[in-house]
Amino acid sequence: MSTHFGFGDNWKDYIHHVDADIVAEAEAGILEMVDIGTLQGARFLDIGSGSGIHSLAALQLGVRELVAMDIDPASVEATSTLLARAPKDRPVDIREMSIFDATPENMGLFDVVYSWGVLHHTGAMWQAVEQAAKLVKPGGTLALALYQKRAACGLWTVEKRFYTRSGPRVRGLIRKLYKAAFFAGLLATGRSPARYVREYRTRRGMNFDNDIHDWLGGYPYESATCDETRDRLTAMGFTLVKSKRLKPTLGILGTGCAEYTFVNHVRAA
Repeated sequence: MSTHFGFGDNWKDYIHHVDADIVAEAEAGILEMVDIGTLQGARFLDIGSGSGIHSLAALQLGVRELVAMDIDPASVEATSTLLARAPKDRPVDIREMSIFDATPENMGLFDVVYSWGVLHHTGAMWQAVEQAAKLVKPGGTLALALYQKRAACGLWTVEKRFYTRSGPRVRGLIRKLYKAAFFAGLLATGRSPARYVREYRTRRGMNFDNDIHDWLGGYPYESATCDETRDRLTAMGFTLVKSKRLKPTLGILGTGCAEYTFVNHVRAA
């Protein structure tokens, strides 16, 4: 963890902003990737639970059992705090754990394995994806979001490493500079920065300021093309059933995640 950006403190701040509308947006985000019929009654794994917002949303969408895991103890604390709001009628297991330590032997298999914007921060993205895939039962669903490769990815790797190693004052300055550049980009395309920030919570229930900190500091950082992701999972016995690709850009102001929904067609032994 010493070489990784500490997401957890950011999530501990974020959960104070979570209300019913934000949870509803998080539910809508999950439903864009996984059908309600697949979720209801499912054993659900949230890899890199962060704030716990998607774990909470999954419970409210009707999963039968939830396991949430994160390597960051502060994220585990945030998840535990937020899930105190969840229904108490179903099993909930929150673990401080690395995906690299998760196996079918110590975790079991899941109907749905969900990991949004996490595995590209592990320092070994494809190994992490393979570990996640091993936890999906035959016929089960793997829902992933990974950074979509852009021309500027190399520059962002350098920035994120620097931000992660910097102190609070330098980080604050970087955030101000980034916001100024981002808002200038919005104005240049005829969009209102104030409206953008106001409506930002409709993006999977996220908060603009928390996401800025998350984006600038998300290190380690890796990315993949959509075709590369599809081909990797196909080789593991999965079929891509749904995807959401981003429009082509250089990624100067950020890259963004493509979303993938796969079904495991490997038969049980």
